[in-house]
Amino acid sequence: MNHDEQYVNWPKRALEFISSLSEVKKYHNWPAIMAESMTNLKRLSGASSVIVVKQDDELTARVLLAGEGYPSLVEPEVIRPFAGQEKPVYIQPPFSEIHTGLKVLIRECQSAAVLPINEQAIQGVILICWDKATDFTPDFREFLEAAHIRVRETCRLASLFYSMDELTVRFNTILQTVPQGIAFTDNSGNNGWVNHKAAEIFNIPQGHVSPVVLSEAMHNLREKADNHADILAEGNKLFQSKDQAIDNWLWKYSDPEQLVLCVSSRPTVTDYSSGRLWIFEDITFNYLSEQRLKDLNIELAEKTKLAEERNLAKSQFLANMSHEIRTPMNGVIGMTSLLSRTRLDPEQFDYVESVRISAEALLEIINEILDFSKIESGKLDLEEHPFLIARVIEETYDLLSTRAHEKNLDLLYFIEPEVPQEVIGDITRIRQIVVNLVGNAIKFTEKGEILTSIRVSGKEGNLYTLEFSIKDSGIGIPADKMHRLFSSFSQVDASTTRKYGGTGLGLAISAKLIERMDGKVWVNSEVGVGTTFSFTLKVQAATRIKQFKTENMLTDLSGKSVLIVDDNITNLYILRKTCELWGMQAHTFEKGSEALQMLAERKFDIAVLDMLMPEMDGIELAKEIRKMNTTMPMILFSSAGQFPAELKGNSELFSGTIGKPIKNEYLKKILTETLAGRKPERQGQMLESNILPQTKAMDSNVSILVAEDNLINQKIITRTINNLGYTCDVVSNGLEVLASLERQHYDLIFLDIQMPEMDGLEATRRIRKDHKGKQPFVIAMTAAAYDDDRQAAIEAGMDDYMTKPFKFDEFAAKLATWTSTR
Repeated sequence: MNHDEQYVNWPKRALEFISSLSEVKKYHNWPAIMAESMTNLKRLSGASSVIVVKQDDELTARVLLAGEGYPSLVEPEVIRPFAGQEKPVYIQPPFSEIHTGLKVLIRECQSAAVLPINEQAIQGVILICWDKATDFTPDFREFLEAAHIRVRETCRLASLFYSMDELTVRFNTILQTVPQGIAFTDNSGNNGWVNHKAAEIFNIPQGHVSPVVLSEAMHNLREKADNHADILAEGNKLFQSKDQAIDNWLWKYSDPEQLVLCVSSRPTVTDYSSGRLWIFEDITFNYLSEQRLKDLNIELAEKTKLAEERNLAKSQFLANMSHEIRTPMNGVIGMTSLLSRTRLDPEQFDYVESVRISAEALLEIINEILDFSKIESGKLDLEEHPFLIARVIEETYDLLSTRAHEKNLDLLYFIEPEVPQEVIGDITRIRQIVVNLVGNAIKFTEKGEILTSIRVSGKEGNLYTLEFSIKDSGIGIPADKMHRLFSSFSQVDASTTRKYGGTGLGLAISAKLIERMDGKVWVNSEVGVGTTFSFTLKVQAATRIKQFKTENMLTDLSGKSVLIVDDNITNLYILRKTCELWGMQAHTFEKGSEALQMLAERKFDIAVLDMLMPEMDGIELAKEIRKMNTTMPMILFSSAGQFPAELKGNSELFSGTIGKPIKNEYLKKILTETLAGRKPERQGQMLESNILPQTKAMDSNVSILVAEDNLINQKIITRTINNLGYTCDVVSNGLEVLASLERQHYDLIFLDIQMPEMDGLEATRRIRKDHKGKQPFVIAMTAAAYDDDRQAAIEAGMDDYMTKPFKFDEFAAKLATWTSTR
């Protein structure tokens, strides 16, 4: 500085700069104020130029007040070294302290000062340049620092206005965009505000409104409501409540159009003011939809109740019809059963058997209809009990083997080793599905075989998905008829129904049962080749397999060699796999000549031969084997389950006989016992005659009372009991039962459930409650076939239950059991 400048009063100039700085009222005034203040700063500081560099964003910094010849934009990096600094920076040539980008702006300066600006909305620097060398004395520095502080305060105030403007814009945008009407009043009575939606509802201008105008508009809106009395009462509760807040307050209107407003209100309190916020939401559509839904639910409940009543009526009707149909059916089957046990000539016996078979076919149809009705009405309950999975197939084959034998069909099955031996489920219903499918396979197959297999198709922990497949070599199903398979009361075509019979309900029932067990069913078929029905079921594996051995086996099967001869390739495969699972070395042959050739080359521990084979049957093959090996034990497969009567003289060739279909456990037992040197037990012989049943009772002292109101049924059960060597008394209703018990004691009472005057259930309750002395054994007899009927009989106190019609053999077996337990 020159000599005159040494006596500048810098404090006074600082005050002059501060007082000259205009007040910032809005953010957009800041550029003009900065331009004015920088002009004053240039004048008061004696600077040759004052330049402002303001960062706009991460990529741009703008140069202000620089004049011509200077760049308007620079890189933000040039001012970043001053970010965070609060004090001015004083620099002299060669200006090494600053970025080269800033040197361009002070290229004609001999001295410079940098004033950093670091506020929220304003980032940058102020460059003050002197074209002469300047001595930054302490007073001069105080002047620049005071000016710097004042500029920063101005920038800070501008930033605050910027933030307020931004917040105001956002707040107004939100309030004007939301679909709710929003109104605010303060408690001073001076300020009120409504958004555009509230303005539409109140029919007043939007924005700031007089609280008086807003209050009057709200009063008018409330008075127009259909439920204005309820609104007024609820409003009084609102202002008397502790928190003075309310939500979901409904204001309802019907004029000039349907309108429902959901109103919320609560106080707003800050350190400097208090007021109340109101929110009005138009929920007309949702409210009307909800009301419609409530009406529909009421209507649905009424229809559901009506449907349940109809289902109940339907179930009761079917139960009554079942009873009414089964009662005469009991007469038909019972009488034919009795008649077949009298001495008849062959022609007469054939007529009787035709009647019996027709009656049982009709009964099967009735049972299918009842099962279908139970499933449709949701009354079919599934049980959960452990059972051996092989039982499902073996019991099915036991039931259907006679039909298969009549058509010379082989019944085969194979269970993959991965399938758990014991599972938990409803064996009765699973067996019903398999019986239906295997029965269909037998019905539509004239020659060949039926193969039932089970494999694991999925597993999650202890939950298995089992896939059952029933494959036949029957007539097949056309592709365009597949969709009709699982339809109720439907078969592939009318000619099928005429030729093979049936209601078409079996597959429909099976599909419903599979669905109930979380499974699915499908079919693959080729006309003239055969059909495979497959279905899946989800079952839990039982945690423990219950297996008992009556004695220790003397010889294990492991390592033993077995020769198997059968003309059925599938059966050979199954037997080979089964024997290999037991550790045996299995060699299979389709022809006897091939087996003999192998026997000439090596020895076997045991041989298993099929009875019926082309070229050389099992007995002929056994004779040839005996010529070559006199000690090797042999087992014979026989479809009849026993040694053919006409070939008894050759029975000594074999150590044992196994009936078809083969049961794995029995096969394992007979192989083990034979190899151990013990003679296996023969399978039971078939009954050779149905004539002349047992006529002498096991205990003639058993006293029996029969209560039955139907005369035909009275005759059937009386004759049946008499044929078994017993006598009985007969009454017609429950009252007569009670009277008879007053006169004498009865060991057994056969009690019909549906009788006039007093039914069997009530009679049983009276017997259990009032009868003195030893209680009789009470057996229910009814044509009702529902599980509920059985349960009702047990709950009434009955000991056992018989469904009409019953067969002679079944009744005889039951009676023997009852008399032995009395």
